[in-house]
Amino acid sequence: MHSLTKAVMVTFDYSQRGKSGTGLAAASLLAACKHHKSYKSEFSIKHLAIQMPNENIQPLTSEGVFQQLDAAYSVKDIDRLILACYVWSTHLIEPLIKLCKESGFRGKTILGGYQVVEETCKELYPSADYYISSYAELALPLAILHKEKNTILSTGKVINKNMDKDEDFQNLPSPYLDGTYPLGQNQEMIHWETHRGCIFKCNFCLHRDIKTNRVFDLEQSRIMRELELFKKLSIQKINILDPVFNRGPHHKEVLKKAISIKLSTLLCLQVRFELIDEEFLSLCSQLNVHMEFGLQTAIKEEYVTIERPNNLKKVSAAIKMLNEYNQSFEVSLIYGLPNQTLDSFRESINFLTHQGITNIKAFPLMLLEGTELKEKKAKFGLKEGFIDKSGIPHVIESNTFSHEDWRSMHRIATNLGKQQTQGGSA
Repeated sequence: MHSLTKAVMVTFDYSQRGKSGTGLAAASLLAACKHHKSYKSEFSIKHLAIQMPNENIQPLTSEGVFQQLDAAYSVKDIDRLILACYVWSTHLIEPLIKLCKESGFRGKTILGGYQVVEETCKELYPSADYYISSYAELALPLAILHKEKNTILSTGKVINKNMDKDEDFQNLPSPYLDGTYPLGQNQEMIHWETHRGCIFKCNFCLHRDIKTNRVFDLEQSRIMRELELFKKLSIQKINILDPVFNRGPHHKEVLKKAISIKLSTLLCLQVRFELIDEEFLSLCSQLNVHMEFGLQTAIKEEYVTIERPNNLKKVSAAIKMLNEYNQSFEVSLIYGLPNQTLDSFRESINFLTHQGITNIKAFPLMLLEGTELKEKKAKFGLKEGFIDKSGIPHVIESNTFSHEDWRSMHRIATNLGKQQTQGGSA
């Protein structure tokens, strides 16, 4: 009888008060593995959630991660080590693999996450064995079960098993309904998704599926059953991760279902101004909803460059409707954009404040692996640096703003956050 392949998945998570120790992404992968036909007969999988420290604590090191991993599972006994590669964990991955191998790990390493892009993954992480450069629910079990004599990895060690069929998403098991993602009564906050991918093509963003640029809806009856479970458990807040919640035909059905079961949970939605309409706002007004709009910039030269077109007339009309409905919402901007100046950043803020918006947030630009903007950074003179203890590089200088200008933008952004803390929401 052949031995069971033992897999351990390590994720690097920023803990949030009220959130489960298992994040939604990890839980979705675990659920997919547990529903695979070979689970328990050919492989097992465990999860280790490494908590990323906040800025007041010493940064995480590869040695520290290794110690946690070895204490929990003994690296010598692991057959498949699965590591989550994100912008905040990327610096830990290669040294961690080497530490494991030096300490007796003889298995295979599988990498996935937004930082794993087919064109650059082998250069970033040369010591790994498999790289999943797509949604991983289908690919991960294949990598765990892969034997060298098999031919399922037709492109070598890079797995491009994209879930590019609607039926793949329709058949995804729910980590909430099967208990993979543990929920408690009156839990303070959870993350949720009703679809994956984005219809827009912003060149700084990795929410969309870069290869197919498609959006996949999860099975509707599953979504409705999850809502009923959240209602039963009195979950206090749901952060919906859909990049643009109010796209396509199904978002209003979700809201209608929430209304029909008298859901009182705070729903936080990421939405787009141009897609707002009266029916949507009317439905939201019957629920406890807070909306988040990522405008990014109100300056044409900037939003054309980042391929994030904004119809400012429609934006203003939507803001007027939101205020008429007394809808709670916030708007976020990005500073450090190509073609941006200190003055143009102020103009974007003024565009919003002149319409009475007080809940404005601004975030520094990051250049993410696999994005078109990262590939074009030399064209715009985008220079990166470390702005805090997170270890994440951010753009701090360009052809159109100096580092001192960036510092001024950073101060303005920080003060926006302080003003919001002192004031109220729009």
